[in-house]
Amino acid sequence: MYLSKEEKNHIIQELIVELHAKPDGSGKNLIVPTCPYCGREGGKFGIYIGVETERKKPFMAHCFKCGHSTLTLEQLLTDIGRTDLIIADTFDLDGDKNLNAFSFLDDDDKEIDDSLCIVDMPDGYKRTYFNKYLKQRGFIEEDYDCFPVGTTRHMNFKYDDYVIFPIIDAGDIVGYISRHIWSKQEIDEYNRRAKHNGKFQIMRYKNSTENDFVKLLYNYDMVIEDITDTVIIVEGIFDVIALTRKLNLYHNHLIAVVATFGKKISDVQIYKLQAKGVKTIVIGYDGDAVDAIKKTGEQLNEYFDVYVADIEDPTQDFDSLDFWDIYDTFAFGLKTLTEYKLNKIQL
Repeated sequence: MYLSKEEKNHIIQELIVELHAKPDGSGKNLIVPTCPYCGREGGKFGIYIGVETERKKPFMAHCFKCGHSTLTLEQLLTDIGRTDLIIADTFDLDGDKNLNAFSFLDDDDKEIDDSLCIVDMPDGYKRTYFNKYLKQRGFIEEDYDCFPVGTTRHMNFKYDDYVIFPIIDAGDIVGYISRHIWSKQEIDEYNRRAKHNGKFQIMRYKNSTENDFVKLLYNYDMVIEDITDTVIIVEGIFDVIALTRKLNLYHNHLIAVVATFGKKISDVQIYKLQAKGVKTIVIGYDGDAVDAIKKTGEQLNEYFDVYVADIEDPTQDFDSLDFWDIYDTFAFGLKTLTEYKLNKIQL
């Protein structure tokens, strides 16, 4: 069924009012707070309102909780009792009952499970506002205020010589990252000797295990729903803190920096950003992460306006760059995903 631009916009506005829906950050989907089929809340029901593609048609809908999908506008309007909005008969030419509203579901009718449990910090943990190791890494007063960190004060031998960062989501602690204060080279050298002497190995990181890290984003609470327009995604905690400090983003609610804990992003992490109305994503992975940036960019490009902060030096990250290098990266190295791919073609 062909709809004019005016007809499509009219139906979208009616759906927004009828279902109390709102567009996501990309403007390609309507997020409905309560599924009209299973009645579950949490914004898990989505209606695609973007342009037609090979895989998706406007007004396809899907619930990530109960798995119910509708493939046509007529079916959706009939189910919600708004047949008055049906303009003409519609027919699903493909008849594919496995299609979903959001492409990151692929062909699997699976649920996006973003549920989290509250995690206890290690025994003896206490927040700190000064640490010699963190001072060496450039920490200033604002960093301690904005990014809680602590130690076990030698009250828990398992975490001696570690700094511990809680991961907070909606005000709750849902995980933590603990990082040994020795450098990687020092740890590798110690472990080499310890292996021959039968001693315990030192782990560079000791992290929580209760929640899968693919469900977590560090600094997620700094993404303010329907206010934060742009999110810079980086690999790790220290990249988040360094970039926030060097660009003075502590109190800038329009731009936030989050970490995905590595050179990847999951469906749940995409959903969490989408649910808060984020419109633009800047990928700020390390300079050597070319293939990962391309893959992550493709995942994000369907839901957000995507740019890449192209760090020219493959050995550098935002934690190691100074202010002027970071300024140059964002002033002159910011590329669209297409520009980045073309720039990285191996001749």
